[in-house]
Amino acid sequence: MLANLLYAHWPYQIFKSVFFRGGVAFLTTYALIVMLMPPLIRRFRRLGLASDFGPESASGRPYGGAKPIMGGVLLVLAIVFSMLLWMEWNQFMAALILIMLAFGAIGAWDDLAKIAQRRRIERGQEQRKSYSDKADGASGSVRLLAEFLVAGLVVLALYHFVTIDGHLVVPGIPLKWWYPYLPRYLFVPFMVLIIVAGANAVNLTDGMDSLATVPILTCTLFVAAVAFVGSDPELAVRLKLPVLPATLKELLVVGAAILSAGFAFLRFNSPPAMIILGDMGALALGAAVSTMFIFAKVELFLPLVGGVFLLTTVSTIVQRVFFKWMLWRKGREVATRVRFFYRAPYHHHLQALWHYTENEPQIVSVWTEWLKRIGIRPPATEDQLIRTEDVNSRVIWRIHMISIWLVVVALVVYFKVR
Repeated sequence: MLANLLYAHWPYQIFKSVFFRGGVAFLTTYALIVMLMPPLIRRFRRLGLASDFGPESASGRPYGGAKPIMGGVLLVLAIVFSMLLWMEWNQFMAALILIMLAFGAIGAWDDLAKIAQRRRIERGQEQRKSYSDKADGASGSVRLLAEFLVAGLVVLALYHFVTIDGHLVVPGIPLKWWYPYLPRYLFVPFMVLIIVAGANAVNLTDGMDSLATVPILTCTLFVAAVAFVGSDPELAVRLKLPVLPATLKELLVVGAAILSAGFAFLRFNSPPAMIILGDMGALALGAAVSTMFIFAKVELFLPLVGGVFLLTTVSTIVQRVFFKWMLWRKGREVATRVRFFYRAPYHHHLQALWHYTENEPQIVSVWTEWLKRIGIRPPATEDQLIRTEDVNSRVIWRIHMISIWLVVVALVVYFKVR
């Protein structure tokens, strides 16, 4: 590790400071991504590494083809490189790196399966589904099985080296009132479920330009602040917070690297995006941030801070369950016409609300009708937008504001409401 090497040659305490190492990890990650992303994007465009169906882009003119995926490969590598360079090594950090790389590998496998199917469809070897604007990846059940297996193995291995406290911090409730404890046989499955659910929630949210990036940043900011305060015994006791192992102060370095990667990626992923995370980046970062929440003992705060991820996941589940229920009760014709949301996940429902069209909508949204009954109307026609790019920007920034609002609420609840 470079920090230890610097301290060995120049024994200044600054090289041991977690703030110094977090700062240089931020700068290292940012420099790597900003320098290497542009040639990576051009390379991915030439290779056709995209899952969306789109026109070919003529050379020598502005690129107009499908957006490349797998932009997360550079983010993951830059974060891991900065972690190895600047953090103090311990078992928690080793488990975090393993989780990130393993879930990244699963996501890369899924991305490559999408790219392969897209190429088969373009060559006429496979039929494109009429309702889909992008290629399908690997089997969802097989991917989930691999994720549960990887998370379970890493968590069980970690238990052999460190003692993981099974107590849970319940949002808004002082520790002296209720500090529930889960025994190992319950806490291990709970940890695995949090990691897998968090990773897939981020993956579902990565459906619009920068939509998943900002919530990842707010979640990372929250958990890094919690880890820094909790790993200082005197400060944690003064604020009546759980005392964390001192080694978890390294989460500040990890958080700095992830924050830097997110900010650097926004240069290329903000609307209109030049590249997207892909399953590799979304699964890797989602699993890593979820694992950080577990280490910092704020698992139950993840649905609050990551409320955008929760909304995306729940809206998708509700839409599917409602469609199957309507299919069973009313038949396919009614089920196709009457949906809970116009589209799912919820950000696609908002797209439908804000997009102006002269045609009467063919779908009835139960959720929109319910909101009308309590006085919440959809956007007026004069406020709607015609261009898809404008609609996307409005939806994305409104959701980003929700993410920022949620992290402020979570910080207040965790540090003050107890």
